[in-house]
Amino acid sequence: MNMAENWDECVIIDLPNLEGIQIVWSPAYAAQLLSENWPDTNGRSYSAALNACTDAMLGAASAAPARDAFLAAVEEAKIKTLR
Repeated sequence: MNMAENWDECVIIDLPNLEGIQIVWSPAYAAQLLSENWPDTNGRSYSAALNACTDAMLGAASAAPARDAFLAAVEEAKIKTLR
C-alpha cells in the first residue's frame, strides 16, 4: 500500500473557521483538518474519520474507505460541501 495514496476524487468543503474553501485530495490532509480545524470533535463519525484517515495516511489501510469516513464526518458536522 502506498503511504501517499490520494483519493480518486477530491472533497471540497467550506470550513467555517478557515478562510476560503479546502480542497481535500488525501487522507493526510483530511486528518490534518480533522485534528486541527474541525468544528465538532465529539461526534462518532468524527472519531471514525480521524482513525480511518490516519490509518490510510500511515499505509495501514486504503484511501477509499477513509474518504467515505471523512464524508460522513463532514455530514455529521453540517459542513458545507461544494463537491
